[in-house]
Amino acid sequence: MMDASEMKPQLSSSGQINRTLLAVSAGMAAVIFVVDVATPPGFGISALFVIPLLLSTLTGPPRLAQIGGWIATTLVLIGHLRVPWAVMPWFVVANHAFSLAVIWTTVSTIVRSREASLRLEERTRDLTDISYALNQSAIVAVTDTRGIITFVNERFCEISKYSREELLGQDHRILNSSYHPKEFIRALWTTIANGHIWRGEIRNRAKDGAFYWVDTTIVPFLDARRKPYQYMAIRYEVTDRKRSEKLLQEQAALARLGEMAAVVAHEVKNPIAGIRGALQVISSRMPPEQRDRAVMGDIIARLDGLNGVVEDLLVFARPRELRLEPVDVTALLGATVELIRRDPTFSAIDMRIDGTGCIVRVDRVQMQLVFQNVLMNAAQAMNGHGAIAVTTAPAEGLCRVAIADTGPGMPAEVRDQAFEPFFTTKNRGTGLGLPLAKRIVDAHGGQIQIDTPSTGGTVVTLLLPTDR
Repeated sequence: MMDASEMKPQLSSSGQINRTLLAVSAGMAAVIFVVDVATPPGFGISALFVIPLLLSTLTGPPRLAQIGGWIATTLVLIGHLRVPWAVMPWFVVANHAFSLAVIWTTVSTIVRSREASLRLEERTRDLTDISYALNQSAIVAVTDTRGIITFVNERFCEISKYSREELLGQDHRILNSSYHPKEFIRALWTTIANGHIWRGEIRNRAKDGAFYWVDTTIVPFLDARRKPYQYMAIRYEVTDRKRSEKLLQEQAALARLGEMAAVVAHEVKNPIAGIRGALQVISSRMPPEQRDRAVMGDIIARLDGLNGVVEDLLVFARPRELRLEPVDVTALLGATVELIRRDPTFSAIDMRIDGTGCIVRVDRVQMQLVFQNVLMNAAQAMNGHGAIAVTTAPAEGLCRVAIADTGPGMPAEVRDQAFEPFFTTKNRGTGLGLPLAKRIVDAHGGQIQIDTPSTGGTVVTLLLPTDR
């Protein structure tokens, strides 16, 4: 595909060629005229004017052939008039008439040929311009009927982070993000294999692991039997739009959740506090050896768990204003680890903190809640047995906190939904732990992401703003 900058040198070179051809043609016509005048009438030299005529009109416009035809006609007539009409043999007249017929037949042929050529050039130029515009705005790829990539443009390479050499000869599974079910892909292939255009949105994975969304149109090119022989995919990146749509959906869900939280706070939280207080009073009046006292303790513990669920719901739906202060992230992590170790369920887990200390500017209480949720999630994934390695390090004006466990790892479909409210894989749980952590980290202007290394386990990475 050719852009405007590549066409300029070619246009300049074409103009130089035209000027050279015109100069050569003029010289040749002059030589033919001199020879024609110097040669006795009847030798048919004037018919040779067709040669410079053809030469001068190889690349010029159609009117140039007509101008050349009139010039050649004038030269033939001048050569013809050198013999008086009264003594001119009939074969000389026939010879010159034949020369003029050949010249104007050639002119007519050249004009039609050049007009057809110019129309073809115009259409080619239009196609080149359309191709250039498409390449500047869209992500374009061509595949054969097996899905093997045979062409990609620069935009495709830019967004996928793959080089052209890495993509050619591969199929689109190299970009598979495992987001779409097999039925989705099967329906796509069925549509285009039957010669129909497919339109839809696809989430791909770039070479560096980043996800991006593309609005895709796949057009099958059909042969004479109406069977596809190749496919062209034209895509436009819509990652920002998808992110905005998701944000709007989350905001709408949070608005509804906030309304529900207010009702929960009034209808559930206060009665829980009253019931718990009454049970504590009753339990304190029971003799230590009475068996029902243990039952009371179990009821109070379950009420505390229910109250914790309500608290998570309220914090998630209506987060309080941040109280930012400089915090030593290593010290805060250490305090959180000690808090978790008090739970006998997690006492067998080896938790270690390593790395360079960072001073971050965060809300201490809310950030401890983030660390607590992430660490407890990692501990629960290992069923209370294993190791958690926490590392801290500065990273380009941010503090990087990586929490890695030795559990079974998180499947791709679970990882994709891990930050969605109320999504959980546990028998007991609200599904608000990681969503709450993300909400708090986002409010601080930080980032949180989940990775599953090939070596196993899960790594949750937090990037937090440092105190400058």
